Amino acid sequence: MSNDMATADLMDPATCDFPQVTRDTAATQLVRDVMLRNPKTLRGDATVNDARAMFADPKVVSAIVADGTVFVGLLNRSDMPSLLAGNSPIRTFARRTVPTITPGRPVTEAVEILDDRRLARLVVLEEDGVTLAGLLCLDRKRAGFCRG
Repeated sequence: MSNDMATADLMDPATCDFPQVTRDTAATQLVRDVMLRNPKTLRGDATVNDARAMFADPKVVSAIVADGTVFVGLLNRSDMPSLLAGNSPIRTFARRTVPTITPGRPVTEAVEILDDRRLARLVVLEEDGVTLAGLLCLDRKRAGFCRG
């Protein structure tokens, strides 16, 4: 698990209005039980224009950048360059060091990270620390987890 980023740099709004799994229900589960298994991603070779197209949907506030299943970084809407040419590689702007958790960890541990850092999302990586497993997402009221 990585915890090297400053909280202020990672704060983002949640996008789902209602949890599909409440915190109480999730408290006894593992991260793999409540995470999004297929989060929105950008390819590692995606461009600024590709990211702009993804962020055209107002509900998308962050995207995982991945080379296949290998985690490259996390790109928040606020990380988007505003003046660069559309064909600039997006991987340049993706945050490589972000808090992460593995699928086999208890949800209570993930909640601590989310609450301590005031995050709405937490990248889930396999034990190898590089293979993307999913994304853990809190709802707007932080009452539970969104599943899609």
